[in-house]
Amino acid sequence: MRIETKHAVRVLGTGVLVALVLEPFAMAQQPGTVKITPLGAKTGEYCTRDRALIFEDPTGIRILYDPGMTVAGGEDTRLGEVHAILVSHNHYDHIGYQRLTQNPDNPGASCSAALTIQTGNTTTAEIAAAKNSAVLVNANMAEFLLGKIQNILGFSIPACFPLRVGLGPNELVVPRLSPCTGGLGFGTNRIVTRFPGTPGVRINIVPALHSDGIFSPNLLLKSPLAGSMADDHLTAYGGLANGYVLTFTNGLKVYLSGDTGPTSDMAITRDLYHPQLAVVNVDGVDSMGPEEAEYVVKQLVKPTAVIVSHAEQPVTTDGRVNPETRTAQFIGLLGDIPVYVPLSGRTMEFDGNANCIGCSRQTAPARNLVRGK
Repeated sequence: MRIETKHAVRVLGTGVLVALVLEPFAMAQQPGTVKITPLGAKTGEYCTRDRALIFEDPTGIRILYDPGMTVAGGEDTRLGEVHAILVSHNHYDHIGYQRLTQNPDNPGASCSAALTIQTGNTTTAEIAAAKNSAVLVNANMAEFLLGKIQNILGFSIPACFPLRVGLGPNELVVPRLSPCTGGLGFGTNRIVTRFPGTPGVRINIVPALHSDGIFSPNLLLKSPLAGSMADDHLTAYGGLANGYVLTFTNGLKVYLSGDTGPTSDMAITRDLYHPQLAVVNVDGVDSMGPEEAEYVVKQLVKPTAVIVSHAEQPVTTDGRVNPETRTAQFIGLLGDIPVYVPLSGRTMEFDGNANCIGCSRQTAPARNLVRGK
């Protein structure tokens, strides 16, 4: 018997039963769209510190990525249900040293320097405690946030994934009655689902290349050591920076780059997971800039469409991209590849092939289209 696959041709003897997977991690596709809602500093705009995205699967599972500084903690009315939280690394603008205090719906809200106050426990922990969320991050951060959530609640909480024996899906059933933290390792996966054995959102953690220290330890650490570290300008180790690949029940696969520069690991992410949509950092200040991000998109990850992230400058005015921005330069460099700008509070819907339903694709303004300008 001759079987042709995407990767090889195999000749098998008569009567041999073979289980053949055409694509790694293939899942049965369900109908519906994935809704992606940015939670930024000013409604309708894409601002300096905007990071947070809410992903909603067709099953209703809702996942928050990088809460950062533009969410007003667990009481932010824009959040709704939050079944799981993902954080790329420990820096203040991702894990959330501060929470938003300005009203994002106020026309006078600042886009460049949003009003915030210190949290002490991180916005990630505050949201998890308020929403009974599962926090799925690297193992070091999981332990750190476990303590922060317990500080808020005043009692112990469980790990998301108890030690298991034997084969079986790494499932997490939501909604939960209490928050939990779960450490993910590179090459592992978790499935967030509403009922055991039913379709859910698969989460894979992937590498990013970026520092990941806990800055200003006296703001987040409680032991006397924190003051000594601050005096010597030392940071606390919080694990490795990372990105994620999310596979939704409609077949859409989304790569979240996190803070990083181009790495050869991105080609592994492409070949192993085949993401059609990429959320890519393009600021050129703390992570890769427009030209590096163009290379990542066109040569390494090769998604169908892109959402920009990590602006480090006010990008839009009245929802339109300002020409003298690095985001505008990136849009121009990508040419025919659709780029979507995450305007706060404006939900985008994607089908399983990364087509944005009813979206207005951003085109590059007249200036800043030339490489290096």
